[in-house]
Amino acid sequence: MTLASPFARSLVTVGLIAAILIVIPFAGSRYAVLLTTEIAAVLSIALMWNLLAGFGGIVFMGFQVFIGIGGYTLFMIANGLGLPPFPFVIVSALVCAAFALLITPILFRLSGAQLAIGSWVISEVVRLIVYHTAVLGGGGGVALTAVRGIDRSVRLFATYGTAAIVLLIALLTCVGLMRGRFGLALRAMKDSSLAAEAMGVTIRKTQTYVLLIAAAIGGAAGACYYMVALQVSPTAGFSMNWMAIILFAVILGGIGTLEGPIVGVAIYFLLRETMGNIGSFYFIILGLLAIGVTLFVPGGAWGLLKSVIRIDLLPIRRTMREAGQSA
Repeated sequence: MTLASPFARSLVTVGLIAAILIVIPFAGSRYAVLLTTEIAAVLSIALMWNLLAGFGGIVFMGFQVFIGIGGYTLFMIANGLGLPPFPFVIVSALVCAAFALLITPILFRLSGAQLAIGSWVISEVVRLIVYHTAVLGGGGGVALTAVRGIDRSVRLFATYGTAAIVLLIALLTCVGLMRGRFGLALRAMKDSSLAAEAMGVTIRKTQTYVLLIAAAIGGAAGACYYMVALQVSPTAGFSMNWMAIILFAVILGGIGTLEGPIVGVAIYFLLRETMGNIGSFYFIILGLLAIGVTLFVPGGAWGLLKSVIRIDLLPIRRTMREAGQSA
């Protein structure tokens, strides 16, 4: 494997991102660490939704259900045991994967617009159940009381480190899946499920696997996000605002690419940090940008940037092997 190979190039890109994540706590301010923690969580979520919709054609419009479940799981276990919450991100991932497995018999009987609406309905049902469950704090939600005895600096860097690890896992998972046979099956399923099935792809199994992976990592990222907020509630954790952010980032950056969500999330946070104080006009600008990109730049911001640098940083396309070379 040479540095010119697509897989090696992907590993170098992920390595550079890891290096940046390592440097930020030492070179950046407290606010920079907080902001990067939030970016890492949102980017992990965007990558997972892009894995579902951008590569698999599974337009899951209720993805916020995993974000909310991930946050609530971590809060309830950490508070209940009175232990630092950071290791329980793993439990959040497992619970979200279990919930995803539970809904697949219903969800994958649907397709297209029906699946999109069905996933949103599932999220709303879960939100209403949480809202009316007293042990989960009802409408007021739950505060993360388990961190009260932890020094603020320790809490800040532990949360940051957890979110960074989740992001690197998300990136490596996407690269590994999309460079392998599973990625080929996923893209074939998106193009034509009938043709993919005729070629030997087990549609239901592929759909289930990708949903479990996306739910687990998305739930872990949601848990990291709400560790920063120190509070999770039904209206926040299961809010459709999550889908608005995800759609904006993925579509603006370039859906169906690994680089697209990275560029889209970077643009989203840049706009939020520079224009978030202008009120509702900020949301109008976001909406106009998303519409403009959809109409005039189907490849997204990454498509434009790629035409300039002329290289894939996280390539997923496979080429025919030549003598002495690998695909």
